[in-house]
This record gives sequence, structure tokens and C-alpha cells, in this order.
Amino acid sequence: MVSSSRNFVVTCGIVLGIAAISWTLATAQSPAAAPIDQQEKQNQGKFVSFKAGTLTLKGNYSGLVWHNITEKIKVVHWDHAAGEYQPSGSAEVLGKIEPGSWVMVTAGRAPIRVGARRERIIGTFVSFKDDRLLMLGKNLPEAFTKRYGSNLHFNKFAEGVPVYESVDGGDFKYVGIAETILPTVKEGTLLTVYGEGDDNNTRVEIGVPKK
Repeated sequence: MVSSSRNFVVTCGIVLGIAAISWTLATAQSPAAAPIDQQEKQNQGKFVSFKAGTLTLKGNYSGLVWHNITEKIKVVHWDHAAGEYQPSGSAEVLGKIEPGSWVMVTAGRAPIRVGARRERIIGTFVSFKDDRLLMLGKNLPEAFTKRYGSNLHFNKFAEGVPVYESVDGGDFKYVGIAETILPTVKEGTLLTVYGEGDDNNTRVEIGVPKK
């Protein structure tokens, strides 16, 4: 009986070992998910590269790519002083954009917008589920509250948005990233969300330092 048991254990070990090796090989051979080809569709994200007429961005959900970006396509950039988009040139200027810059490709790819209005939204924490934040806004325009109320729904956060916290009124210090920190925040806690353009959240602050 002891010998049979040993043989059974050894056989199971060999089978499991082969299965593990097969799974590992299959996983290693699986191709990485390709960026979504947007073609003529509108989308936005952080600049990755522009080479040989192909523009690649990193969106909140996945990589984004547009092929055949011709020199005829106009590029505009956000002028913070003027508070509006200004002409920047043709597609060739995309090769000079710094990685991580905010870029929006409009429907039909005309024009391509670089940068956007900077935003700061203050409110109290309600919940953070499925990488989506719900806050009660403070000091919102009356026209907004009459139509939408005080609830502020944020679309899915990009990966790695930094979170800073002020403890007992001290200076803000980095505490982690949104997807791990925000689920632990207590309801009613004061938050400030910084962003550049729609759904491009760049920083979250918890609490407020003493002035």
C-alpha cells in the first residue's frame, strides 16, 4: 500500500509538472495586447510617440494608435495665458512633443489638440469603486448644481495617478497611487483632484494643510 501511494503521488507530481510547464509556455508565447487602432475615431491620452505618420497615446484603458497622420492635419496647443487653443503647425510638430503630454485626437483627426485647460476640483469623498471616484463637490457653479446637483462622477482613473496627503494640517506628502489609496479613504474626507482636460486626472490631494 505504501509503495502504491508513493507511485500515485509521483505520477500526480509529474502530471502537474507537465501541466505547469505547458501553461507557462502557452503564456510566454501569447502575444501582448496590441494598441487599439482608432482610425478616424476621437480619443485622448498621454503622448507616447509619433513615428512614420503613426501617433501612439496611452489612454486610461489601453494603448491607442492612429496610422497615416499626414502633414495636412492641423495641430493646435492650449495656451494657458490666452485660455484657448492656438495654431501650432502641421503634423510634423507631433515629433517634438514630450512623452506624457496630454493629447486629444478629434473625430476625423482634424485638428489634433495638445494640452488642455488645467482643472482643480474640490469636494468630499463618497466612494471609489472600479477605479471610479464619486465626490460631493464644493463651491460648484450654481448653473452646474441646478442641472446636475453636487454629485461629481469621475470616469475610470488612469493607472498610477499619485496621491498626496496632509496629516494634521502638515505639508502634503506622497502616500501612494489612486487605485490602492482611494479605496481606504473615509466618507466625508476632503479631496482635491487636479487634472488637465477631460478625465486626465494628474494628482489627488487628501486633506488640507494649515495656512
